[in-house]
Amino acid sequence: CVLLGTFEYLELRLKDGAHRCEGRVEVKHQGEWGTVYDGYWNMKDASVVCRQLECGVAIGFPGWAYFGPGLGPIWLSYTSCEGTESTVSDCRHSDIRDYRNVSYSHDWDAGVVCSGFARLAGGDGPCSGRVEVHSGEAWIPVSDGNFTLPTAQVICAELGCGKAVSVLGHVPFRGSDGRVWAEEFRCEGEEPELQVCPRVPCPGGTCHHSGAAQVVCSAYSEVRLMTNGSSQCEGQVEMNISGRWRALCASHWSLANANVVCRQLGCGVAISTPSGPHFVEEGDQISTVRFHCSGSESFLWRCPVTVLGGPDCSHGNTASVICSEQQRECPQ
Repeated sequence: CVLLGTFEYLELRLKDGAHRCEGRVEVKHQGEWGTVYDGYWNMKDASVVCRQLECGVAIGFPGWAYFGPGLGPIWLSYTSCEGTESTVSDCRHSDIRDYRNVSYSHDWDAGVVCSGFARLAGGDGPCSGRVEVHSGEAWIPVSDGNFTLPTAQVICAELGCGKAVSVLGHVPFRGSDGRVWAEEFRCEGEEPELQVCPRVPCPGGTCHHSGAAQVVCSAYSEVRLMTNGSSQCEGQVEMNISGRWRALCASHWSLANANVVCRQLGCGVAISTPSGPHFVEEGDQISTVRFHCSGSESFLWRCPVTVLGGPDCSHGNTASVICSEQQRECPQ
């Protein structure tokens, strides 16, 4: 029998995910955090969780303790949201009590994956583009007025995109039905995510200014060629990913990719992609990120990229490039 429990505002959090907006669903009751049984859990329930936490939209609702089993009580055995509610408290749900006492276990803890509060849209990938934040109902662009580099740094770090390379303005407000976020963000640059940065209303009550803010992050943009411990115009291809230099796997590495690297480094054009020598130290991680360049791109990060499901790269099977160096010898 499913009951509408006595009304209690349920404080929520997501635990043990990669960031604040994904993880095991936990609710607080009488000062103690507990979990939710996933037997009837669906995307509508997940959507309300994301809305309540200001985490954008729901993109997944993994069950079976995907984010690991909880340790405390199992407070809810059932939720039945329509998907439009503001909080989980507004949904029909079971009585709040510890369901561990009636044959439920943490092996069935519910999880949620949300898109997050901020995103970069309309760029070459998830790490560049127009700054948009989620209102709980829709993605809305942020004005370029008083938009600072520290704010961009927070966004790039939150998205796992490295550091901010540039902040641009005058980007048209497209696809937002004329809506503009009504606040300015005043991040100091060290905040874990945009959602917790200080905010102020836009001056004069208008946030249009000259357009939307646009950010380009450094993910996949820092690249070098290493030979015998020094960076030159030939050698093993290495990329700075999440603050660590990693060699790229040779699988699917092409002369077109090599051309982009040489151009980006001011080293002319690619002459060849030899199979060696290789200088990866024992224990160093080889990145399986795969790029699919046409060869005409100015930077490697502008190429289509495959991050997940990359090949198993055996030790020593790393990409190498020999550039012509002509641009360094004879600058135009």
